[in-house]
Amino acid sequence: MLSETELREQYAILQQRGLQLEGHGASRIDQLAAAVQLPPNGHADEYMRVMKEAIGEATFAIQRYQNALLFLETADSLIEALAKPPAFDDGMEWHDELLYRLAEVLETATDLIAEGEAHLERSLGIGV
Repeated sequence: MLSETELREQYAILQQRGLQLEGHGASRIDQLAAAVQLPPNGHADEYMRVMKEAIGEATFAIQRYQNALLFLETADSLIEALAKPPAFDDGMEWHDELLYRLAEVLETATDLIAEGEAHLERSLGIGV
């Protein structure tokens, strides 16, 4: 299992990745929404289908970030709890348990952000 310091570092990295995902996803949707307003004269139906697919992928990217955000908020609470030992003294079991839970939460957030990044990459792969 990772140390507390490593888990805190992972948390900070995930926060940054999540914010980048949200920002890039939102700007991609804006870019695609503008492109939809000016479809080319020929093959408009195919163009609109492709644009909808790209918008859908960018939307999924943001949704995955929003799902990950719930886990990142939980991770933040766990990190705060690690800084405050419980009122009762049961050794370090509480600390180990919180670290275990933090690792689980960060793993889920990592998976969700990775899924979001993959959706965004697919959206970016669809030319405008």
